[in-house]
Amino acid sequence: MHPSRRRQALRRVEAAEPQRVLVMCLGNICRSPFAAGVLARDLPGREVRSAGFLESGRPAPREAVSVGAEYGVNLTTHRSMQVSPEAITWADLVLVMDGRQAARVESISAAGTLIERLGDFDPGPIDTRTVIDPIERDRAFFAQVYDRIEACCETVAHAARHEPEDGS
Repeated sequence: MHPSRRRQALRRVEAAEPQRVLVMCLGNICRSPFAAGVLARDLPGREVRSAGFLESGRPAPREAVSVGAEYGVNLTTHRSMQVSPEAITWADLVLVMDGRQAARVESISAAGTLIERLGDFDPGPIDTRTVIDPIERDRAFFAQVYDRIEACCETVAHAARHEPEDGS
């Protein structure tokens, strides 16, 4: 199923030509701020934000900041933002980490909002569509999750720019 879902998701992103991307996860302290940083780097000139379902104002954990820096993503000043209907309306594309989050966003978004699971853009074979939360896990686990997020975000960026994934 993954190759088919991936092709369909790529087509939807290409058709949408998103200029404003909202990346979401549960707490907005590990996965979504890192993904937003990768997408901001890979989609210059486009607006990228992140949000979550929990309260605002929480910093990224030490492991997220440290591992994120290895990928060129600075999370030192990040503070979580709780999602609002206005934030979802602002976005041309909403990326979430799992099916439960997709359902929650769908329940508060306008009809026609493009909501995609980030894991569907994974260029390799996958065991799960969910991008697993690394919170309270060790540095190696963060690196594994951030590797996957970076690969998925690079795929999203290629589709948003209408470029083949190999950059040619």
